[in-house]
Amino acid sequence: TTGALVAHLEAPTSGRVLFRGAEPNFRKRSVLQEYRRQVQMIFQDPYSSLNPVHTVAYHLERPLRIHGLAKSAAAAREQAIGLLDQVHLTPARQVIDKLPHELSGGQRQRVAVARALAVQPRVLVADEPVSMLDVSVRLSILNLLSELVTRNELALLYITHDIASARYFAEQVLVMYAGQVLEAGPAEQVTQSPLHPYTQLLISAAPNPGAAARGPRQKVQSPGEAPSLINPPTGCRFHPRCPYAMPICTEKQPPAFSGDSGRWAACWLLADSGTESPSASN
Repeated sequence: TTGALVAHLEAPTSGRVLFRGAEPNFRKRSVLQEYRRQVQMIFQDPYSSLNPVHTVAYHLERPLRIHGLAKSAAAAREQAIGLLDQVHLTPARQVIDKLPHELSGGQRQRVAVARALAVQPRVLVADEPVSMLDVSVRLSILNLLSELVTRNELALLYITHDIASARYFAEQVLVMYAGQVLEAGPAEQVTQSPLHPYTQLLISAAPNPGAAARGPRQKVQSPGEAPSLINPPTGCRFHPRCPYAMPICTEKQPPAFSGDSGRWAACWLLADSGTESPSASN
């Protein structure tokens, strides 16, 4: 949902999405089209995000023509070949006229990445971009995204359920539960020393083969299931599953308590040790 809001595939029912410090006026068609060029999305499933009846060339050339970045068919073709080279789908001239079913899952996702890059965006929203791929190709796609973000100076919102890839890939991590941000901060610190019980639960549940030599680690127990978003719990939304829940957790939503190095977490356990942050909001 967050990714769809950022890409303006959904309109917010409350709150605002700011781009470069300002809220775009999406009622103007020209503003909406320019925003769509600046903010591109890479979808989770490369098997359904590409049209099966169109070639790779069509998928890459169409956004170029729509946004006026290619003045002729020949120019669009050459730019499409260049995009395939950027995402390491080579030899590009042998790939460009293929249909999606002729490509592997990893190759399809590289085409999806190339399509997102075609219009020279400033922001990429990657929604679980490797979860549908074979484990053997996931790291190559993550490395590709990291390379492209650095080379093109892009902002990247990477949405994932895999805390290990978030640690590997991200600079800043925001941990969400039932539609609210519970903890945020530098990726290394959030994953190494989580403040919020829910983040501790995620870290505890993640496989860590290297920890075997150090003996079994203590797992955080969390009973129950995720709450209904139609009728969420009062107070902290995690309190029905939290092993450390206190009476105040059921009554009042915790504010964001700031820690060191730009970290914060929304948990009443930090009320005595943290400082309430007016800038961090759920």
